Amino acid sequence: MFTLDDCKWNFPSNQNGPISGIADSGIETFNGTRIKSLAREICQNSLDANADSTKPTLVQFSLFKIPTRNVPGITDLQAAIKSASQFSINQRNQRAKNFFADALKTVGKDTITCLRISDSNTKGLEGSMASQHEPSPWRDLTKSQGVSDKSGSNGGSFGIGKFAPFACSTMRTVFYSTLDHTGIAAYQGVTRLTSFEDSTGEITQGIGFFGEERNAPAHKQFSLDPDYTRSTSGTDVFIVGFISETDWKEKMIASILDGFLYAVYKGQLVVDVDGIQISQETLPDIIAQYKGNFEEYAPEYYKALTTVDSEDARVFESDILSMGKVTLYLILQYDMHRRVAMVRKTGMKIMDKGHISTLIKFSGLLYIEGEELNEFLRNMENPQHTKWENDRADDPKKADRVKKALNKFIKDCLEQLKNDSADEEINPSVGEYLTEERDENSPEEREENINDNIVEIQKKEPKVRKPQEDDFHIPGSGSADFNDDDGDLSDEGLPGTGGREGDGNPEHTEQGGGAGQGSGSGPNPQEQRRNPAGIAPSKLRIMSDNGKVGSFIISFTPSASAADCSLSFFLSAESDRYDAELISAEEVGSGSQLAVSGNTISGLTFTENTPLKIKLCINYSDCCSMEVRAYGHKV
Repeated sequence: MFTLDDCKWNFPSNQNGPISGIADSGIETFNGTRIKSLAREICQNSLDANADSTKPTLVQFSLFKIPTRNVPGITDLQAAIKSASQFSINQRNQRAKNFFADALKTVGKDTITCLRISDSNTKGLEGSMASQHEPSPWRDLTKSQGVSDKSGSNGGSFGIGKFAPFACSTMRTVFYSTLDHTGIAAYQGVTRLTSFEDSTGEITQGIGFFGEERNAPAHKQFSLDPDYTRSTSGTDVFIVGFISETDWKEKMIASILDGFLYAVYKGQLVVDVDGIQISQETLPDIIAQYKGNFEEYAPEYYKALTTVDSEDARVFESDILSMGKVTLYLILQYDMHRRVAMVRKTGMKIMDKGHISTLIKFSGLLYIEGEELNEFLRNMENPQHTKWENDRADDPKKADRVKKALNKFIKDCLEQLKNDSADEEINPSVGEYLTEERDENSPEEREENINDNIVEIQKKEPKVRKPQEDDFHIPGSGSADFNDDDGDLSDEGLPGTGGREGDGNPEHTEQGGGAGQGSGSGPNPQEQRRNPAGIAPSKLRIMSDNGKVGSFIISFTPSASAADCSLSFFLSAESDRYDAELISAEEVGSGSQLAVSGNTISGLTFTENTPLKIKLCINYSDCCSMEVRAYGHKV
């Protein structure tokens, strides 16, 4: 039976330091995607901590209610919330007032709703007995700020992602409990409120810990859920005052399969969402039942995985650059989304790869199976695990070759499947529409052939195929579809921009109104700008602006000159990335204010190998990993 013993809530003094407000930047990162972020961060950490690869990682999300008086230290916690609420009134922060009104309402009820998240067949969180100076997974989770040790290899890390559970609590309070694989147990409560004046007159940091002296964890097993007791190694997370939206289960199920479809399909992951089991066996029914809830094409990818006995579906395998096996599942179908899910060996989807074909409707899933290739690609992953980046590899040139080999493999397989498909009407030639590296200095050889044979030419009425939804030419639009990765400016008078050629009938004088291709000879030719391209930096530095909170100096040296450029900024979490909320930006030197919207600075001009220095202010107060993406029209 669990007893509180000498454990209590403690709110450390800020020692006359910074005041913490309600807008905790880590928590705010997840407020717009609470359930989706919680599902992704939890499942990824549990998969990385798998203890026996021959068995699936098990994750359980369970909703329960308990008497509010059973929350450890609830009296002291309620007093802290009241003090923080009073402090926020003095600060005249309306947003804080609204938060504390909800928090006080929650703790004032007789019962409280909680969410338990438990994993098994995992190693648990190690290092709960480490000293204050020793880094460990336990300390990174409960005490560290701005720390993320996630790398290409498996293993727990807690950077921005650890804030996801707090965003799901009306009172920002979470209890952690673990039994690691060595048999050491530990638990601790953490609450992230605001600074307030305690009973001694000290101003607190805003974060509180429930545990033993010196904010140390208690070394025993703990369960806030009266119907649950841990018997094997693993970790439990208890979210107190869970924000249980009416459709939280549907959102959770969809988010899990959007991110971890392959892991479930291959039996690597089993998730129980409040009594609804997502497993290899239940997957077909779950996909059908929740089809309307998915946001990242899980049903389409599932078709690619399961439709193998068809002339329009195929499974391809290859050894990429002798580094290991990859398996590609492909299906051609008129309602597909033209993307390939890129999945690493743990079963988590890294990204939805697009820009493959503007014509062919298909869906695919590429699984990286080979050990050497898998490890190499892991070392290329960005911190949020959503992209493979060449500059992160020890050998960027080799990384580029690997990515090109993967792209070529996808292209060749799609071309082969198209050629073998019986439905030629929806499968035009794809070679010219797939991204391919070419030597632009090698002219194509052309050969003319003259044949003396005389043949009879028969006139045939062309068979008109009824346009399908989302076809290349939309009836009546007279416009062309562009998909250019280089972002260059195109010529004037491109197909679809001018008038349509006449047919000899003087009554037919309308221009550009048909579904066919325009001649480009209309009266108002316009310069067509293709999609902006990604501009890689030849050098990039992100520096703190003399230690000012949320203020940085960005030095971006573009590798190419471009016009109408933009810079987008992201905060890196463990398994996803999140928009950095920009407050202001100005050009260093001139002091000119730059146009800011959301996470993007726009209206920039890049000059090749000329540094662009920007002073940036973001709504984030902790140390963090930040990513920058640049786009523009190359000139």
